[in-house]
Amino acid sequence: MNDILEGKVLNLTHESKGVVKVGHYPVFIQNSLPEEQIEFKITNEKKRFAEGELVRILKENENRVVAPCPYYSKCGGCQTQHMDDVLELEFKTESVRNTLSRHIKDIKVNNCVSHNLYDYRNKSVFHVREIAGEVHIGFYKEKSRDIVDVKYCMIQKPISNEIVNTVRNLVETYKVSAYNERTGRGYLRNVIVRSNSDNSEVQVVFVTNSDSELNKMFVEDLVQAHQNITSVIQNINTRRTNLVTGSVSRLIYGNECIADDMLGKTFKLRHQSFYQVNHEVTQLLYKEAIDQAKLTEDDIVIDAYCGVGTIGQIASPHVRKVIGIEVVEEAIRDAEENALLNEVTNAEYHVGKAEDIIKQLVKNNVQPDVVFIDPPRVGTDKAFLDAVLEVGPDRIVYISCNPATLGRDLSILNEQYEIEDVTPFNMFGKTYHVEVVCSMRKRDL
Repeated sequence: MNDILEGKVLNLTHESKGVVKVGHYPVFIQNSLPEEQIEFKITNEKKRFAEGELVRILKENENRVVAPCPYYSKCGGCQTQHMDDVLELEFKTESVRNTLSRHIKDIKVNNCVSHNLYDYRNKSVFHVREIAGEVHIGFYKEKSRDIVDVKYCMIQKPISNEIVNTVRNLVETYKVSAYNERTGRGYLRNVIVRSNSDNSEVQVVFVTNSDSELNKMFVEDLVQAHQNITSVIQNINTRRTNLVTGSVSRLIYGNECIADDMLGKTFKLRHQSFYQVNHEVTQLLYKEAIDQAKLTEDDIVIDAYCGVGTIGQIASPHVRKVIGIEVVEEAIRDAEENALLNEVTNAEYHVGKAEDIIKQLVKNNVQPDVVFIDPPRVGTDKAFLDAVLEVGPDRIVYISCNPATLGRDLSILNEQYEIEDVTPFNMFGKTYHVEVVCSMRKRDL
């Protein structure tokens, strides 16, 4: 496996790895680009493919750029910094098309919509670890539990980097111990920073390996240094687990929530709340989703997987009624509070599985015209899709952060629904991840 081989990169996988064929055997190589002639070595052989390491580029793709981040070769957070913006958008468009075409033949995909590719993440999760007696704060290496000590992450909003670097100094000043994954000891495990769109409200969550309270002077110094911090939460996670947070939290300073404005509505966010990480692209995506839904003032809209109520409440002025459904009870409480905050009077919310709630609504003579589907990465389950097909809304808008599960679900919905529009959105710039909006209309059967 130490032999240096030469080959031409044919295309990219959905994880942005270049594909080189050795005979008929594909080798996936990170940081290589289509049309490049490269030298590489195989690092991991498997039955159907191999993984390789780039040794030298003999002929470069004209869209290759020098990655601006000094941690790019070590950190696993970004995968496309070596592409210029044009190639990144082409890659994501083609990636969505290739993935969906495995399920839907000849599917048409619009060009990927983008905005800011750096400085965009409004929520940052920094891991804090003790390694060889030193405190490291940063992110995992690719496919590893090793931490890269990162002083400035280029895809996080600058305010997050500034706050975490203050935390870094305060950890040293107050001799706060960092978590050691090998021993399970050490106090501070993770620091989570979330900010609203104009940075007027910032929440900092400290995940600790003990229920002993944070040092008050530590918190006071942090808030004094960054006076737009309006919320400090301590989350306790004492388990030997890969999960970032635990189930118990306490308010240390300020408010439990921060508030963010999105397309004319205001949403309160607790630290557990799901909220899209890229504010500017989210606004573009929600506008597109609502446009594609072709809403009318008589429509009854179901917002499945509604979370804190974002897209349903943004759509509420254009329809007769919005019905939000979410299995997480705390999220429904947040959605109801946000509806009051936004003076939305035509929305109601239900806790439970979407497939059960939808069927019950139909039994109560509620016939939805439009269903918004915005599930987690695992997509929906068959029971939910069967319920949607049974209820038969006129239009469906599916928002997905995983084209693979979107394709799987579309293959089921496509039995009764015609796919009208598919548009990728570059929600996660400089990574291979992509968000997709897909609109469908019921076929005339």
